[in-house]
Amino acid sequence: MRRSTIRPVREVVALSLLIGVTAALAPVTQAQSVSGSAYGALVRSPGGTQRSALAVLPVVTPTDGAAADEDADGLSVPGTITTDALTGTTSGSIGDAAAAAQSVATVFNVNLLNGLITASSLTATVSSTSNGAQATSNALGSTFGDLAVNGVQLTSGDGAVAPNTRMALPGVGYVVLNEALPTGDGVHSSGLTVNLIHVYLQRLTGGACTLLGCVPGVLTTTGEIIVGSAASNAAM
Repeated sequence: MRRSTIRPVREVVALSLLIGVTAALAPVTQAQSVSGSAYGALVRSPGGTQRSALAVLPVVTPTDGAAADEDADGLSVPGTITTDALTGTTSGSIGDAAAAAQSVATVFNVNLLNGLITASSLTATVSSTSNGAQATSNALGSTFGDLAVNGVQLTSGDGAVAPNTRMALPGVGYVVLNEALPTGDGVHSSGLTVNLIHVYLQRLTGGACTLLGCVPGVLTTTGEIIVGSAASNAAM
């Protein structure tokens, strides 16, 4: 009686182990997908967020590509940002052999923080591709026109700035130029977000003095300004 009870249990356990090993050895199918977005400018403060010329890639299927574009005549937030025309475009496709996405943002005549940062033009361009064995992203074609920060001329005409160039802005915070934020494993998926100008607004908070002494304030990020942002991602 005991043998007849134990034998089926052993068979079930052995079958379960076999199924587990088979599942572990089975190839994992990577979902095909692309995504992208681009916008001309964003201002975030305790009072809210304002973004201009935002384009977001619709859902892309293996049989159809997709695209989106937006534009604005300009953006003005007194004391923070003024620009002329802004655009955002993004597109993507999924084929039998590869998936790809591209995004571009352009902005003209940028003036931030009453002339602290200026540029005649900005173009953020990113693209991502994946064929299931290799995935890459790049920002080729991204340029700054006549960029100046705190009185320092960084480019003359259309020029490049090294990725993730950080500069202090005394009394304001700091700025990261050509900010590059990669994602993905480089095999099945790859993505890249580029923010050509990203200002981190900071101020001291929490400091106080009493008869017993003073407690130093903490440097806190209170807002941000982003100009020329493009993102793309491809997976296969």
